[in-house]
Amino acid sequence: MAVKWISACGVGLATAAATALLAWLVSPVAPGVSAVVFGFTALPFGTMLGWILFIAPEKTEPAYASGESVESHWAETASSGTATDLVCILGLTLAVISIARAEPPATLLLIGLLIAAFASFTARYVIARHRALSE
Repeated sequence: MAVKWISACGVGLATAAATALLAWLVSPVAPGVSAVVFGFTALPFGTMLGWILFIAPEKTEPAYASGESVESHWAETASSGTATDLVCILGLTLAVISIARAEPPATLLLIGLLIAAFASFTARYVIARHRALSE
């Protein structure tokens, strides 16, 4: 278990370092301060990503409810994963926009968000269906 926690912390440090490097390269004003602030801010989120990758997969999936169909279970799994994907995509997009001091049109951002949501749900549904049918 200690190896998994060390791996999770390593992912956190790597994420923080990558974010700090990105802030250093993109920031037009005070790149050093931007690198420190964004790197320090990204550390807990990177550690959470490491936790998701290394520690969380040990859990088993809950059994189906009595009145639930297999397809509704796949859709529920896909939609809950899509919500997580969208939060991550929005956070990364806002970080890049704030570091670069860009002002993209809101329409472009909303269209990108909808495309990401549709793609995430579709991919997660297909993966859940494939896993269930290949067992």
